[in-house]
Amino acid sequence: MILRLWSKRMTLSAATLSAAAVLMLSTGMAPKVLATETSQKVDPKIIQVIDPFFPLALDDQGNVWCMAHHAISVKPGFNSTLMVKAKNLDKVTSIVEKGGMTLALKDDGTVWTVERNTGTAPLDLNDHISAALGDPIPHLEHIVKIDVLGHIGMAIDKNGKVWIFETSPNWVRNSTSLKSEPVLIDGLDHIKDMYISYETTFLKDDGSVWTMDYQKQLTTTDASLYDLIRSTPLVQMKELTDIIRLDDHFALKKDGTVWTWGRSIFAKPNADATDNEVPPFPIAGLSDVVNFDYGGEHALFVKKDGSVWGLGYFIQSWDALGKAPAKVWRDLSQFNGLTDISSVSISTLAYDLTTEAAIKKDGTLWIWGLDQFTNFNSNPLQVEFRKDSK
Repeated sequence: MILRLWSKRMTLSAATLSAAAVLMLSTGMAPKVLATETSQKVDPKIIQVIDPFFPLALDDQGNVWCMAHHAISVKPGFNSTLMVKAKNLDKVTSIVEKGGMTLALKDDGTVWTVERNTGTAPLDLNDHISAALGDPIPHLEHIVKIDVLGHIGMAIDKNGKVWIFETSPNWVRNSTSLKSEPVLIDGLDHIKDMYISYETTFLKDDGSVWTMDYQKQLTTTDASLYDLIRSTPLVQMKELTDIIRLDDHFALKKDGTVWTWGRSIFAKPNADATDNEVPPFPIAGLSDVVNFDYGGEHALFVKKDGSVWGLGYFIQSWDALGKAPAKVWRDLSQFNGLTDISSVSISTLAYDLTTEAAIKKDGTLWIWGLDQFTNFNSNPLQVEFRKDSK
C-alpha cells in the first residue's frame, strides 16, 4: 500500500495509493494463516493508530505495534488483523504516515524513519513483524510535533520553529537524491500544529491558522514541493480563530465545532466536489467534537460523550474487485454500536473503499471496512494484540 511520491509533482490520488494493495491481495498475496499457540496475549492501552488498512498502533508505554504477517489465526469474533510489537520501536510519543512514508517521534525529541514491509517485497516466513525502527533524521533536536507527505517531512521544535527535510524508505533511499539535512523554514514561528498537503496549513499558539497554497504552482512550474514550501508566503485564514487541531482542509475549534474549506464534498453537500474554492465555514449541527478524521468521501467525528458521528458518502456494499462499490450519502448522524470512543482513523483505498479504526477510552482498538483479505466488514471488531511468539 505504497504511494510513490518521489517525483516533484507528487500525486495524492487515493485510488493510486491503494489500487496496488487491493490487486496484491486479490492475486493471492494475502498473509498465510499460521498457528500461534505459543504466543502470549497482552493488553496494551492504545492511544494512537494510523493507516488502519495496514495499521501501526502506539500504546501508553511508548511501544509501537504493527500488523503481523502470516500469524493471523485470531480469536473468534475478533478482527482478522493481528498486532505484534514492532522491532526496536519504543520510547515513542507519536507516529505519522502519509504517501508511503512513516516517521516516529521519540520522547527525547528525536525523529526516526519507520521501515514497513507491506507484503510487496519477498517475506521471510519466519519473521511476521512488519515494521521496524529505521534511521534518525540528522540534527533534529527538541522536536514536539512531526508530519510527513511522501519524501517531505517537517518537524516543529519546542520553540515553535519549523524544520523541513527529505526522506524515503530504505528501498528507494540509495536511488534518490534527497535533501536530508533539516533546514529551518523562514517566517514560521509560534507554530504548534501543521498538516502537509497540496495546501499546507500551520496552527499558531494563539489559535490562528495560516496557509501556503501552492497547488497550481505544482502543475505549472518546475519547482519542487520542497522548494515551494520554503518559498510560498503564508496567508492567514482570518475566518479561523481559537483552533486547537488541524487536518486536511479541516480545523477543530476550541468550542468543539469543526470548520472546513476548499473544494471537498462538504463544501457542496450531497454532490460531487465543487470546482470553486469555498472559504472556511462550520459544519452545521456539529458540536462537542474532541477528535475526527477525514477520508476523502466522508468524515468521522468523536464527541465528548464518546459517541461517533459520520457525514458524507459511505459504502453500502462491495461485490467484486474491479467493480465500483455502492455508496450512499449520509447526513450527519450517529453510528450505532460505537460508544466510549476517544479517537478515529480512516484509510482511503481504491474505489473509495475504506478501512476505519476507533480507539475506545479503555485503550482497545476496533477496526472495520476493507480487511487484508478484501472482505468488507461493516461492523467494528476488536483487534487482538500478542507478544512475538519467537
